[in-house]
Formats: sequence, C-alpha cells, structure tokens
Amino acid sequence: TLFYTIVASVIKFALGLWLAVLLNEHLPFKAFLRAIVLLPFIVPTALSAIAFWWIYDAQFSVVSWTLQRMGLIDRYIDFLGDPWMARFSTIAANIWRGVPFIAICLLAGLQTISPSLYEAAALDGASGWQRFRHVTLPLLTPIIAVVMTFSVLFTFTDFQLIYVLTRGGPLNATHLMATLSFQRAISGGALGEGAALATAMVPFLVAAILFSYYGLQRRAWQQGGA
Repeated sequence: TLFYTIVASVIKFALGLWLAVLLNEHLPFKAFLRAIVLLPFIVPTALSAIAFWWIYDAQFSVVSWTLQRMGLIDRYIDFLGDPWMARFSTIAANIWRGVPFIAICLLAGLQTISPSLYEAAALDGASGWQRFRHVTLPLLTPIIAVVMTFSVLFTFTDFQLIYVLTRGGPLNATHLMATLSFQRAISGGALGEGAALATAMVPFLVAAILFSYYGLQRRAWQQGGA
C-alpha cells in the first residue's frame, strides 16, 4: 500500500504540475484542452478499470499488439500475470485517473498568481526556471499541500481500481489494505480481521492530514500570520 501510494502520488504530482503549467500558457483551444484533460477523472472508476483490464489483457492487449507489430517484442506481455508487472500496471492506471484532478486544482492556483510578479522577475533578469522556482512554487505551496493531501488519501484508500483489475492478484501482489480488508471480511468471513485491517489504515490517514495541516500552519507563520 505504501509503495503504491508513494510512487503514484509522486508521479501524479510531477505530471499534474507540468500539465497545469502547460495549460496556463496561451494555447489555442485552451478551454477545449482543459475539458479533455478532465475526462479521465470524470469517467467512473469501474469503467476505467474495465478499460485498463482490456488494455492489459494477456491475449488481446492493444499495447502488446502495437508493440509486436512495431517489432519491439516477440510475444504478448502478461501485464497482470507477473507480480511486479501487475503492481506497475495498476500504478499506471491510478496515475492516468489522478493526474487530471491535480492538474486542474493546480491550474486554479496558478490563475490566482498576479502576472505582475512574473513581469517584475523578468525585469530583474530571472530566467524561466528561476521564475518558476522563486515565484510559482512558493505561491503555489498552500494549494500543493491541500491537493497532495487529497491525492494521498484517495490513493491510499483506493479500492475499485484494484478490485476490478486484479482483485489483489497475482499471488496477493497487488493487494492494498482496503482490498485485503474486504477480502478477509466479506469473502473470507473473518469480520474481525477485516475490521482490524480497516482500522489500521486510520493512523496513516491521520498522519497525512496532520502533515498537510502543520505545513499550512508553518506557511501562514512565514507570511506573518499568528
């Protein structure tokens, strides 16, 4: 669960921030592009999981078919049959669903930054990277803290995606605490064990919330707040 959460959250943040900065530029059909970006997040999780289940199919995978026709592989890839391949495949599916949420939230934060700050930095001779490092990131920090808290919570408690794609397999390699709790309590009949697993998630979730809360408090103190 920790591996799934950390890897997916870090990649989602990097891609979401890059996409937000890109969509904040003056692009043609910007409104249309923003709507397209939201599609993966709008589609119900179960439907997305079924689509990925087809994409990852050992016999009919469109990815394996394309790679084979390009001559890059000589046999179909068993995305969900190998433990580590299944782990990375489920992480990729989670990233595809989560990036739009982070991108749109950060884009909303970027819209609040005054263009005059960038103009002043440019007049001082700051490069594009320096403007991003010393203007964009500091002012975007509170939004990042809130967005990443929600992202970690959603990823840590993910259930539908894993349950539809792998049901925790192969060899229990892709079980998260949520799916394992369901398997033990509902399928296995061990309600006590399932409840214990579900309760064990609470300290991790509280830690993520407190990390964001104290980060925001520190930010408020740095800006002159109480």
